[in-house]
Amino acid sequence: MQARPPQASAATLWPLATSNSGGKAMPINCKIVALTHLNTKTLRVVLKAEQAFTFLAGQYVMVEFGDGDKLPFSIACAPTENNLFEIHLGGISPQSKLAEQASWLRQCFEQGESINIDVAAGHAWLRPPTESTVLIAGGSGYTYTRSLLLAILKHSPSCNVSLYWGAFSEEDLYEHHYLMELTKKHAGFRYIPIVEVASGLSPFRQGRLMDIVEQECDFMSLPTTYICGRYEMVQTAFATLKSKHQALCIYSDAL
Repeated sequence: MQARPPQASAATLWPLATSNSGGKAMPINCKIVALTHLNTKTLRVVLKAEQAFTFLAGQYVMVEFGDGDKLPFSIACAPTENNLFEIHLGGISPQSKLAEQASWLRQCFEQGESINIDVAAGHAWLRPPTESTVLIAGGSGYTYTRSLLLAILKHSPSCNVSLYWGAFSEEDLYEHHYLMELTKKHAGFRYIPIVEVASGLSPFRQGRLMDIVEQECDFMSLPTTYICGRYEMVQTAFATLKSKHQALCIYSDAL
């Protein structure tokens, strides 16, 4: 009988982030490698840290803007070994504060200037894989679940993972076609797009995100669950799901 090859440990696939000792961590300088509009409201920013930078799938970074403001952004990719990572600025509207900050990022990109971020933070990072995982994303909370999804598909492609992405309109689901392609490549990946307002021939589910999640998802099997979205939505979803399934493991930085 042939010996079974050793499996990679959870520590190998999802190593714990190393903490910075000795007081306050120094900011990390990053160059902007690329800027891409994913739709009229969302800007993809690809960054390359100029020193060692590590993160876990599901963590976020604080980005310092030119006016001194710091804002948190979920890292929207799986961990890499080349100091490259990406964030998505969502909800950009004309004359808004975020539009000004997006303009400042473009200026830094065009002039080759570095920007500062803090070390990766957040406690809702990806745990070792289980038989089934459910990702619930409300609006721009998708970037958090995107990081988790890509890490799962990379390191544990045989796992069953479902992504419920809810938004107001079809345009807001800016990576719908990309996710549909992933379902063709990974048999265990299930993607459920949900919108509040849909056209007559829309292939998307229409309704409230958590209503459809509760109708369709088998929480009796206790899948590992991750949620990101508006604070009130996450709090309500957590309370509702835990009241019905006390043993359910739910992770979110809004908890």
